[in-house]
Order: sequence, then C-alpha cells, then structure tokens
Amino acid sequence: MIDLVVLFGMFIVLFGIIGAMRGWAKELLVTSAIVLGLFINAILETYITPYRTALFLQPQGTQFIVRAGLLVLLAFFGYQTPHLRFLQEKVARERLEELLLGLCLGLLNGYLLAGSVWLYLHQAGYPTDLVVKPVEGTELANQISNLIPYLPPSLLQIPQVYFAVGVVFVFIIVVFV
Repeated sequence: MIDLVVLFGMFIVLFGIIGAMRGWAKELLVTSAIVLGLFINAILETYITPYRTALFLQPQGTQFIVRAGLLVLLAFFGYQTPHLRFLQEKVARERLEELLLGLCLGLLNGYLLAGSVWLYLHQAGYPTDLVVKPVEGTELANQISNLIPYLPPSLLQIPQVYFAVGVVFVFIIVVFV
C-alpha cells in the first residue's frame, strides 16, 4: 500500500518528466485545458443551480466521477495537441531552455491534475475500495488535512479561477499568435 501523499508526489514527478520530453509549448496547451476544466467545474457548481442540485443529489462516487471526469477529459484532449512545426527551428537551438520550461510546466500540470482529482476524491469521502480513507488522528490523516487547502480547486475558487483563465489566455495569445 502506498500513501496518498507519496502517490501525489510521484504523479507530479511523472508529469514533470512528460513535460520535459514534450516541451513547453505543448505543455502550455495542457495547462490551459486543465485551468479551463477547473473554471467549468467552478462555474457549473456556483452559478448553474439545476446542475448543482442534480450533482449534489447524486451518490458521492458519481459526484467524483462527474467532477474528475470533466477535468481528465479536458486534460486528455490537451495532451492530444498537433505537431507544432513553427517552433521546431527555435527548439533545436534552445534545447536546454525547452527542456527546463517543459519540466516546470509539466510539474505544474501534474500538480493541477493530480491535486484536483485528489481533492474531488477527498470531498467525495473516498467512495472506492481502491483508495482507503486514512484513519483520523494518524500521521497520514494529519498530512492530508494540512495539504488539502493547497490543492488546486481549493486555491482556484471564484474569483481566483477567473484570473487564472485570463493569465493562461494571455500566455496562449503571446506564444501562439
């Protein structure tokens, strides 16, 4: 059995390695897709009353699947980016910078995606047998309760998620236009 905190760290490192291999431009598109997913979840749960009512009437497992499913689906499509040929000449000259920026954005994407899925799982009360809820009062439960406020959906609530979307779109316009 592996602790959730260690698994979270492993996912962040894995996404960092993937980001270093893919490059910063493609990882920026993934970041925008994940931030868009957080934005959509926040908007639907805050302002769309029929959606919020229907969501909270569902069992905890279904709530987790709906929230995390939307985010993972958008992240999946973010990773399915086309081949960006116009950046190839620049990448060949600046390979170290490409690697380091891709690593940083990959780490950020791992934090955003794995942290969001973990928070949704925590809010749903760990409704699966695959993940065991930590026993209250243990060191793991204390670590998790200290880390939960710093996971992305906790930090990027309304209105902060609006600013995150704005910053991501500014970067996309500067890089790709």
